[in-house]
Amino acid sequence: MIWGSNMVIIKDKDFYINGKKEKLYCGAIHYFRVFKEQWYDRLYKLRCLGFNTVETYCPWNLHEKRDGEFDFEGMLDLEAFIKLATEMGLYIIVRPGPYICSECDFGGLPSWLLKNEGVAVRTDDPFYIEKSDRYLKEVVERLLPYLNTKGGNIIAIAAENEYGSFGNSRKYMNRCVQVLKDFGVDVPIITTDGHTPVLLTGGSADEALACLNFGKSGNISPKYTETHKEMFPDAPIFHFEHWIGGNDHWGEPYKFYPKEYVAREVEQQLEQGMSFGFYMFHGGTNFGFFSGANLQGVTVKNRGLARYVSTVTSYDVDAAVSEWGECTPKYFEVQKVMEKHLGKTLPKPEPVKTQALGDVRLDKTASLFDNLNNIGTHFQSMLPRNMEHYGQDYGYILYRCTIPANMHIKLIGLSDVLDRTHIFFNGLHRGTIYRNDELQYIEPGEWIEEGGTLELLVENMGRVNFGPGMVMGERRGICGYVYVLAPESPCQMLCDWDIYTLPMEDLSRLEFGCGGKLPAFFKGSFKAEKKLDCFVHLDNFTKGFVVVNGFNLGRYWNIGPQLSLYLPAPLLKDENEIIVFEEEAVSEPVVSIKDYHILDGNAEKQKATVTGVNDR
Repeated sequence: MIWGSNMVIIKDKDFYINGKKEKLYCGAIHYFRVFKEQWYDRLYKLRCLGFNTVETYCPWNLHEKRDGEFDFEGMLDLEAFIKLATEMGLYIIVRPGPYICSECDFGGLPSWLLKNEGVAVRTDDPFYIEKSDRYLKEVVERLLPYLNTKGGNIIAIAAENEYGSFGNSRKYMNRCVQVLKDFGVDVPIITTDGHTPVLLTGGSADEALACLNFGKSGNISPKYTETHKEMFPDAPIFHFEHWIGGNDHWGEPYKFYPKEYVAREVEQQLEQGMSFGFYMFHGGTNFGFFSGANLQGVTVKNRGLARYVSTVTSYDVDAAVSEWGECTPKYFEVQKVMEKHLGKTLPKPEPVKTQALGDVRLDKTASLFDNLNNIGTHFQSMLPRNMEHYGQDYGYILYRCTIPANMHIKLIGLSDVLDRTHIFFNGLHRGTIYRNDELQYIEPGEWIEEGGTLELLVENMGRVNFGPGMVMGERRGICGYVYVLAPESPCQMLCDWDIYTLPMEDLSRLEFGCGGKLPAFFKGSFKAEKKLDCFVHLDNFTKGFVVVNGFNLGRYWNIGPQLSLYLPAPLLKDENEIIVFEEEAVSEPVVSIKDYHILDGNAEKQKATVTGVNDR
């Protein structure tokens, strides 16, 4: 087998780049999870590890947040990232999707696709194909000048991503490869999937190099490569995603993977002459509401027991370089192995300097209910509809209706409401229902007899990003209906709703005072003379998100494991504004800005991890 471009050739089970035989030692860095000012530091540390290649995804849901409106500015400046990696002498592999998984909302697919109620994503659905082709064309046109065949450092492009964990349409995967070629890609095209026969068969394509994803295994045993060797006997083994850590979910213990295991796996791959790539070398952060979710415990026997788990804000994932850019013990353990293999001493990056800024009192408050018209968009409908119907992607959505007096209602229930719902009646909080709760209803007391206003505040905690369950899309908010039950009566569906979409993208119109009931926004200010990384600790708060200088740092939740939020140095000014949105409870409106992160806290509040999950 000999194929590829004139400059990048795959033959004799090896890569030849510009005539030179190469093994690829690769690290994943996602430009969109790292501030632009920090890219050089992360890429430099990749070089210091002895690696020669960087790979990155491209998130469709960030580059095209609105249908037909593309954004490649700031942290999304893909070309600037490629130029910088090129200047630093790194080979580059780009994974444009359109689906990328990456533990991000809807696997990187934009939520506006779901306004089409019949769309089937990652299929030959005409609507999906039209929109995904348009996106790919936009991205690929930006990549073409940097392909190795044009004198650049992009040596490969990925078609789709882990399709074998979703479907097995060879026709679809071959089309994904052909689309890239039609748009001008003339470097090798790769696919990436797990190591088993079903995954490799389902996710590979006729004219693409099949690469492997696996890890956290303790060693590189023959079972991980034997199927690939049988199916593709002339192809090189490229362990493209060598998982060296695991992504974390709210309410579960932080997932550590020992440095000794990773170093041993690297040594074994070097001995076996394999190319490999760390997923992740540096994870970064799921800023804003970018993080996705998974369904756990899904097996053939217990389909009905699937448990929804939402990914935390941090994408540290126990990587070689931490969320804030610190080279970890795992990094240096691997560096020793690479030094031995390369026969030279590698540079040792300096520790990252962080700072503590002390307590910050948030002395101004704005109740959410008093600001609905300031930050929300109002709709009216006989039946409540999901977020996507109203053109909303992230955040919260409020539904309001009237319940007459003396109805003798014994139960208020939710049918297909995602993901977490706070229930208010006449302005008072009456209960919270999470999609994992066995009981999807509350039993009101005598307070319901007076009649009044029912309000449901529903939070999108992240659309599922992995597996065939996402084929028709996971819509958010009320996807079914709300009903009541009274004695000697069948269920009755509640109608005639006022709806407020609350994407929380622009908080500039909030009206602050010195009081207000929850849920509420709390605002304060702090000084930062030094522009060093720091971390916002929210010991006094329960659940919500944090905005600094207009930038959403992400969600927090006191069940852990993550108990602080990373505040990157490039975001800081001399005078800084901080806003905390709190859904549930505040003991004192004070946050603390410290010089350390807590990613593995509150073990006593975490639930046992469900078994049977296909977890990265």
